[in-house]
Amino acid sequence: MTRWLIWGGVALAAALVLWLAPPVYVWLASEAVIGQRYTLPRSLVQADSTREGLVRGARLVRLAGCTGCHGPNLAGKRLRDPFPLYASNLRALATVYADEDFDRAIRRGLRPDASSLWVMPSEAYVYVRDADIAAILGYLRALPPQGRITPPPAFTRAERWAIVRGDLQPVADLALTQMPAIGLGPHYDGGRYIAMLACGVCHGTDLAGSQEAPDLNVIARYTRHAFFDLLRKGWGAHGRRLKAMGPLAKQRFHILQDWEIDPLYAYLTARAKAPTLDQISGAIR
Repeated sequence: MTRWLIWGGVALAAALVLWLAPPVYVWLASEAVIGQRYTLPRSLVQADSTREGLVRGARLVRLAGCTGCHGPNLAGKRLRDPFPLYASNLRALATVYADEDFDRAIRRGLRPDASSLWVMPSEAYVYVRDADIAAILGYLRALPPQGRITPPPAFTRAERWAIVRGDLQPVADLALTQMPAIGLGPHYDGGRYIAMLACGVCHGTDLAGSQEAPDLNVIARYTRHAFFDLLRKGWGAHGRRLKAMGPLAKQRFHILQDWEIDPLYAYLTARAKAPTLDQISGAIR
């Protein structure tokens, strides 16, 4: 009888260990990722508070899509995708963040404590110029403080599983690996920069597309007139309103001037005609 009780206890303990092992492993593995600390790069960017800087900063905030996540007044809002969390209240952070803290958050996905942000699309802003970051910071600092700092994200079991699987990654890691769009020479540099700044959030700064957005080689289907309609009205190449681009054109891209759209179209058209790396490698062989 005692022997059966011992073996029963061993079996029960083993079953308990097997039942607890996966969630314990997931918690520990995800916590290691969440708690990781990164090297904080030095930043010499200072907010541009000149009149020209404020005007430019207000425009860049809209063009880069900051208001889409942080709210029209930049005081933060609740997001649902890819998991529930609050986008930061930038107007409250302006009272505690130094310029270099903001710069690292925007372009590197890093908090002042060297931990990574989550969901913030810093990988799309890695290549934003210092002068543009300075203008954005000047505009943020010109806004009166409002509200409170939003709480950090809370990770449920589902999010922790996603972290362990690699489906949900720290922004700092993504920012380190994001590639720029292909360079096609000085003639196209202006259009290339606008493409990375305005289109990088959805299409990637390499413009090669994502699960939600296509490779921007699709611009080969667009005439110049149709491309203007795409950015100003959200219409596709065949004159139909696109589900994703319709709201984006209304919120962001319609503010682009002709002198910005023309070089953007020229660059994307040239990019679509440029040989791929595989074609170049094949020609070398």
